[in-house]
Amino acid sequence: MNIPRSALGLVLATVLVGVAGCASGGEPTSEAPPAETSAAAETTAESTPEETGSAEESSEPASEAPSESASEAPSEEAPAEEIVITIRNFEYEMPETVPAGAEITVVNEDTAPHTVTTTETEDFDAIVQGGETTTFTAPSEAGEYSFFCTYHPNMTGTLVVSSDG
Repeated sequence: MNIPRSALGLVLATVLVGVAGCASGGEPTSEAPPAETSAAAETTAESTPEETGSAEESSEPASEAPSESASEAPSEEAPAEEIVITIRNFEYEMPETVPAGAEITVVNEDTAPHTVTTTETEDFDAIVQGGETTTFTAPSEAGEYSFFCTYHPNMTGTLVVSSDG
């Protein structure tokens, strides 16, 4: 069976335009005259619909720039603002000091519930379930505050509150 090259080219051009139309979401058959369709088909043949889609997605530098600056800003501010006590393997991981009156986040990475409860005063008693997070406010007076876990009394720590807050 002998198919003329012009007919084969027309079939290929039609298929490529149809694929390109699906990928771009447009309606090329109603917008482009037949002569331009062939040119569009040749252009489309050089770049696949996947490449065209990725080029459109990557040609948005505005969305990339804010994400970089947004990711930089919180990482610079987070250590200064967020104070975290992490509970992992039944141990407290703490900052050396915290400012008086600061909000402290307690992250429990264990599956068991834990508390951060002062031993001598009633300044704080944070209860946090396994895999959860909670917050409490540091005492407003500088000093050293011993604490423990009411569920696991062998877990102990000291919260050192500084006057600069």
